[in-house]
Amino acid sequence: MKKISKILLYFIIITTVSIGVISNEVFAQTQNELNNSFNHAKEFFKNGEYKEAITIYDKILEITPDSKPTLKMKGIARSNINEHTNSLEHFFKIIQQDPKDSEALTGMGVGFGNLGEYKESLHYLERAESENSDSIVIKNYKLFVEDVIKKYPYTPTEKQIDFKKVIKGS
Repeated sequence: MKKISKILLYFIIITTVSIGVISNEVFAQTQNELNNSFNHAKEFFKNGEYKEAITIYDKILEITPDSKPTLKMKGIARSNINEHTNSLEHFFKIIQQDPKDSEALTGMGVGFGNLGEYKESLHYLERAESENSDSIVIKNYKLFVEDVIKKYPYTPTEKQIDFKKVIKGS
């Protein structure tokens, strides 16, 4: 009985160690494939082939759905092909993970500006500037939006009520 227990114990130890080694190798291989795919998408992006880049970003996000670099690049690519609402979704997902991400906040500001929601745009650009006060890009977008608001006053689109907050507040 002791002999069988020892054999069983050794078998469990060897199996556990083997699974750990194999898992690490698979993870490293998957990470290398993701990095290669991301770099491939960046080449499409650099060449202005945004839809091709988005296809690759989608494949990466199937494996790592919360990848901030991939969400950022996909958001920018969507913005560059005038899919501003879709772009906002990617930046918003980043902000849910990291509310102080200045690039995602800037993306939200640019996206809302492109949709003509200038006060909403200014809100996100101010938040981005508070996180990255040295950014010339943020300052330029913010100045542009402030000039538009001064030159063309408007009433912002009414936003939907968050009924979850209303019900909790009752």
